[in-house]
Amino acid sequence: MTVREWVTSHSANVPDALTTRVLAFLGADAEQPASRAAEVCLTAAQRSLQELLASGRYERDSALDLLAVDALTTFAFEHASASPGAVDLKHLAVDGARALSGIANGNG
Repeated sequence: MTVREWVTSHSANVPDALTTRVLAFLGADAEQPASRAAEVCLTAAQRSLQELLASGRYERDSALDLLAVDALTTFAFEHASASPGAVDLKHLAVDGARALSGIANGNG
């Protein structure tokens, strides 16, 4: 199973437009093995948020993009919490918080 397949299987109640945007933000990394979903989703969230902020796209017209960043972060933690041994949840939380706060501080 790939990250794409894992995300799709966990998106039953997610609007199609949001799932499409999440998969677009994952890009080629969506083809990584599902066992890497936590780190792949968190990296895609970080990268996408950094691009949105760098281009000044954080207004209402970018709501779908911002929701996709949120969804990617949620998927990362959902996968990590359901897959003990795949990624240490505490490690993911600390690394994710540092990475995302680094963006806000201009260091990301």
